[in-house]
Amino acid sequence: MVAMSRAAKLAIFYSIIGIAIGIGLILLLVDAEILVGLFPIGVSEDNDNNNNNPLADRPFRYKTYYKAMLTVGEEGAYAAVAGGGKPPYTFEWEFSDGITMTGENVTRSFDSPGIQYFSLTVTDADGKQVKSTELNTRIVP
Repeated sequence: MVAMSRAAKLAIFYSIIGIAIGIGLILLLVDAEILVGLFPIGVSEDNDNNNNNPLADRPFRYKTYYKAMLTVGEEGAYAAVAGGGKPPYTFEWEFSDGITMTGENVTRSFDSPGIQYFSLTVTDADGKQVKSTELNTRIVP
């Protein structure tokens, strides 16, 4: 049997812990039991990655929160927060099945499995707008 130093044993121990934590996080995301739909939203499809960049050219910024996977008939919560513009803000959610909803927080369910795309337009008190790209929720049986 090969003798291992204390440092080697600790390195192996912490590597195993790190792998276990990584696997746990992946399982949480795959299971969609947490809000995995945290996306920064920018001015246009080409500018979404610059939402948190203070030098990006946009009137203000906001984020959406939603569950990335729902079962048929399950109520899903869709929420957004805005900042950097002039409050109050209005929020308009447009879903690919033709439903449009307004409000900072909306809930809805879907009648059939598939991918439901949606976009969100936020308008501040000065009439300035930012619109998300098409986001989506997967609906499973």
